[in-house]
Amino acid sequence: MKQIGLLFTMLLVGLVAVVAFTRSPKVHEAAPAPIDVTALEPAAPTLLADPLPDDTSPPPTPVHDEAQALGCEAALRALGVRFAVLEPITGEDGCGAERPLTVSSVGIELKPAVTTRCEVARALALWTRNVLLPSATLHLKATPIAISTGDSYQCRSRRGDGESKVSEHAHANAIDIAGISFSDRDAVPIMDRPGSADDARAFRAAIRGGACAYFTTVLGPGTDAAHADHLHFDLIERRNGYRICE
Repeated sequence: MKQIGLLFTMLLVGLVAVVAFTRSPKVHEAAPAPIDVTALEPAAPTLLADPLPDDTSPPPTPVHDEAQALGCEAALRALGVRFAVLEPITGEDGCGAERPLTVSSVGIELKPAVTTRCEVARALALWTRNVLLPSATLHLKATPIAISTGDSYQCRSRRGDGESKVSEHAHANAIDIAGISFSDRDAVPIMDRPGSADDARAFRAAIRGGACAYFTTVLGPGTDAAHADHLHFDLIERRNGYRICE
């Protein structure tokens, strides 16, 4: 009887071992469905509708727009600018202006009056109000009464040699300033003369640096020999809105 029990026990252990070490059936995962990839045509390059001009190309001549001109002239009146509209100016080699103005005051008198585009007159009036007058108060404790002007409209090349590019003066798009007169002190010329006081030098630096906010070109003493005695302001349009302040 004991032998039968022992035999039964051995058979039971063997059966358990067989079950334990028998390999499980393999599980096959479903293969993913194939993806249909269709080759796309390469995208066409994006072209600028109006390509930027080459740096060496001549600047565009200011274009006249009637509504824009009238709006600008209304802004001049609001700034207290005294001006009159002139007949169109025509000239050779690209010189001329379609709606020039003669401007005699931009809040203070211009001596002499200048012939220029409305946009230049507006920039000059804003510079006078926001830069010139506060700088005179701060550095000189004085009140400006007149701006001594140089060239405004003039049909000529940039260097006056007849060979270089046409000047912005030839488009009535520039103005030169030689000095500032005051009611309560001596005039301050743009040229830094020997013995100039520190306050006058600070004033010159302030009005020159401040002009860069209103004009796209600011040149003056130290730029070159042609600008040794005056400031040159203009509103030339350059690539990417680039400005020159020297």
